[in-house]
Amino acid sequence: MEGVESPVTNEQSRRAEARVIVMRSAPRVLEVRTQGYITRVELLRALDDAEALLAEHPDIDTMFWNTLQHDGHEPGNTNLGMVFHRRHAARFQRAASLTHSAPMAALSNIGRALFPDLAISVFAKRDEAVAWLTRGHSQHGGRRTRAA
Repeated sequence: MEGVESPVTNEQSRRAEARVIVMRSAPRVLEVRTQGYITRVELLRALDDAEALLAEHPDIDTMFWNTLQHDGHEPGNTNLGMVFHRRHAARFQRAASLTHSAPMAALSNIGRALFPDLAISVFAKRDEAVAWLTRGHSQHGGRRTRAA
């Protein structure tokens, strides 16, 4: 039939376009950007990249999950993200999620329950998220004893 994609073709194209990018997008900000449907293997590779970036930049103390182009993920990926945050609980002061997805935004509630000392916020605009993540660094030297 013309104009109708088969589910297999659609799934294959989604996975072909999927990627996770890890970067230091602003001073003191570790950004993980997801695009497409993210597999466990892709997320594990990205978290390894994040570990290397954290070792290289000891000043990073905020986490930015950019999921605007996120189309879903394999079961267990949320847990992998939570384990990563737990490993770095003393380091991260704030975490932001950039999303237009209600289910992705709802994950922040799990984070708030598991990490009461971590300030977590959800944003729909990138510039607002980055401004919130970097707010107060110049006044406080970047590190705070409590989450703001």
